Amino acid sequence: MRFRKRFELTGSCMLVTAVMASMPALAATEAQLQEQEQLLFEIRQLKLINESQSRQIQLMEQRLSGLEQQSSAAQPQQQASASAGDDDIKREAGPSQSVEDVLQQEHALFSNKWTIEGGLSYSHYDRKQLVLDGFLALDAIFLGDISIDDVESDIFTFDLGANYTLSDRWQLGVDVPLISRYSTYTKSAPTYTNTVQADVDAMFKLGDIEFNSFYKLFDESEGSWPDTVWSVRLKAPTGKDPYGIKTITEEKVDPSDPDNPTILRYPSELATGSGLWALGTGLSFVKTVDPAILFASIDYTHQFANDFSDISSDPDVTTPGEVRLGDSIGFGFGVAFAINDRMSLSLAYAQRLQEESESKASGGPWVTAIGSDANAATFTTGITYALDPKLSMSTSLGIGLTPDSPDFTVGIKFPYRF
Repeated sequence: MRFRKRFELTGSCMLVTAVMASMPALAATEAQLQEQEQLLFEIRQLKLINESQSRQIQLMEQRLSGLEQQSSAAQPQQQASASAGDDDIKREAGPSQSVEDVLQQEHALFSNKWTIEGGLSYSHYDRKQLVLDGFLALDAIFLGDISIDDVESDIFTFDLGANYTLSDRWQLGVDVPLISRYSTYTKSAPTYTNTVQADVDAMFKLGDIEFNSFYKLFDESEGSWPDTVWSVRLKAPTGKDPYGIKTITEEKVDPSDPDNPTILRYPSELATGSGLWALGTGLSFVKTVDPAILFASIDYTHQFANDFSDISSDPDVTTPGEVRLGDSIGFGFGVAFAINDRMSLSLAYAQRLQEESESKASGGPWVTAIGSDANAATFTTGITYALDPKLSMSTSLGIGLTPDSPDFTVGIKFPYRF
C-alpha cells in the first residue's frame, strides 16, 4: 500500500511537471503564428505597391517615347531657326532697363518696335553788351558815353517724337517741336533814368520738324570695337523764319540831355525756325566698360540756300533775296553709370562749330554776315529712371560754356517703348 501511494504521488508530480514544461512551447507557437500573419500582410501590401509603381513606370515610358518622337520631328525646324534662336537668347540676356535708357538718349535702341517720347525743356539766355562811345585818354581814363545793351530770352520747347524700328538694324523717326519764346530787350543810358525796355513773345508756335534715320553698322564686340550707328537727319523749315521781320524803334529823351536820346531797336516778332532745309549725317559710338558706358558722336550738317520775298529788317524797305546759313560740325562724348537696374547717371560734353552765314539781294553779290559764326559748347548731366518696364523718365541739366550757348537748359523726357 505504501509503495502504491508513493508511486501515485510520484506520477502526479511528473504529470504536473510535464504540463508546466509544455506551456512556454505553446506560447512560442502562438507568437510565431502572429509574426507569420504580419509578414504575409506586409508582403501583400508590397506587392500592391509594386504593381502600382509598375503601371506608373509604363505610363511614364509611353509619355517619354511620345516626347522623343516630337523632339525628333521638330529638330529640322530648330536648326532652320537657329539665327532666330540666337536673337531670342540675346534678348533674354540683354541689358538692363537703365542701360537701355542711356542707349535711347545718347545712341539708338533697336529692341522695341515703337518708341513714343514726349519732352519739355527750358533754356535761358542773358546777353549783356557794354557799348563805349568815346576814347581813352592817357590809355587809362575813358572819355565819352557808356551804355549797356541787354537781351534776356526764355525758350520753352515741347517735343513730341516717335521712332519705328523696321528691323534689328534700321529705325526711322520724326520729332515735332512746339516753341514758346519770351525776350526782353533793354537799352540803358549812363544815368539809368533814360532806360528803354521792350518785351516780345511767340507763344506755342510750330518749330522745324526733323525726320531721322538710324542704321546700325557694327555690333559691340568683346574686343575694342564699339557699337556703331550711322544717322541721317533732315530738318524741314516748318517754323517761322527770321528773315523779313521788321524792327521797331523806340526813343527816350532825357530832359537833362535832350541831344543824346536813348534809342532801342528790337524785332516786331520772334522766329521759331531757321527758314532753311538742312541735311545732316553722323556717327555715334557706344562701348560698355562695366560698370560704365562710354559714348561719343560726331556729325556734319549742311544748310541749303533758300529764296525769300524779303530779307530786310527795315520797316520801310522790302528786299527780295537769298540766304545761306553756314554749315556746322558737332561732336560730343560722355560716360554713363548704371546705378541699378532702374536708374542711371550720365555726364556729357557737346560742342558745335558753325561757319559764317551769307545773304544776297536779288541780282546782287553774296555778302558775308560778319560775326555770324558760332561756337556753342555745353556740359550736361542727367539721370534716367525706369517708372515701369515700358515707361522711363529722363532728366537733364545743361550748363553753357561759351557765349553762343544757353546759360543753362533744364529738360525732362518720358520715352514709352512697346
